[in-house]
Amino acid sequence: MRLPSLEPTHRTRYTALMAHLHDSGYKYLFSHAELVQELLETFAPPGVSELLDYTTLRLESGNYVTPAMKPRADDLVWSVELQGRRIYLYLLLEFQSTPDDTMPMRMLQYVAALYDHLLRSKAVDIADGLPPVLPIVLYNGDARWRQSSELYALIRPHPPVLKPFQPQLKFWLLDEGAFPAAELEDMQRVMAAIFCFEHTPDTAAAKRAIRNLADAIAKSPFKQRLDRVLARWVKYRLKSRMPGLATPDAEELTKGMHMLETNIDRWEAQAIARGVQQGIQQGMQQGMQRGIQQGMQQGVQQGMQLGEALLLQRQLTRRFGELSAAQQSKLAAATPAQLETWGDRVLDAASLDEVFGDTRH
Repeated sequence: MRLPSLEPTHRTRYTALMAHLHDSGYKYLFSHAELVQELLETFAPPGVSELLDYTTLRLESGNYVTPAMKPRADDLVWSVELQGRRIYLYLLLEFQSTPDDTMPMRMLQYVAALYDHLLRSKAVDIADGLPPVLPIVLYNGDARWRQSSELYALIRPHPPVLKPFQPQLKFWLLDEGAFPAAELEDMQRVMAAIFCFEHTPDTAAAKRAIRNLADAIAKSPFKQRLDRVLARWVKYRLKSRMPGLATPDAEELTKGMHMLETNIDRWEAQAIARGVQQGIQQGMQQGMQRGIQQGMQQGVQQGMQLGEALLLQRQLTRRFGELSAAQQSKLAAATPAQLETWGDRVLDAASLDEVFGDTRH
């Protein structure tokens, strides 16, 4: 039996709603230093995580204005020390359904706006140089990201002499859906389990991903903190993916797993029952419609046949006089082929016996 899908059928409205829910949920997650550390330890560019002093992670203000005069408050900016110097992590949450070809150009604007904000707020001194930035795009769309992450790739071919004058920027892409589920499960890390959960197609896969998440939390040095944070997030996400699901009151995911799985099973059974009932109702409606159509067709045919019988009766009466009761009954019970044969004979027959002779039909 096919398990209930976790995605509604109205894709356009659903995608817009999910983008908002993802953004809100992920901003909640990555407002916690422990999960930012989890993200970087698991998915940062090779060689970066080992250089970071995670005890110095600090959430920066994300309220600033881009050069296009558009406020940016949706993304998250963290700073952390790398070899004694503070660098900035620009975490852009991208939850559109398809990749954005212009993302390198957008990121250039956002990084420039960040630098402008740091200088205006006197968080850095230009005399000391601008701090490095690690731009990260966390993408959770349906289609896989095939576009370039480098701004230079968007610029038209030109003579090599112009290359030094072109803007250079590259962001680190994390395309959640590009990671195979088995690979994420083998990592046994909290952030890998979150990515896996976000791309589960049905309730069975969702339960398995949540169990993996609970196992990863239990092994984390930040278990007590992450357990509560992720319990709230999982409940939030499940309610959007499984409308009507009852979530347990347990404030820790590891302690509420059994009840949560039971509730998901109950929700699934109810969803299947609703689907069966809808199928029965739809089948009945379709059956009634087909019955009405067939009845109308049969009624038309019977009406035409009755009309032909009455017309033939009038012709026979005019030629041979009143028909007997037996002859009228014979006309009423005649097949279309019999009526056609008798109608051909009425013009030349000398008597009713010749008209009603054996037609061999």
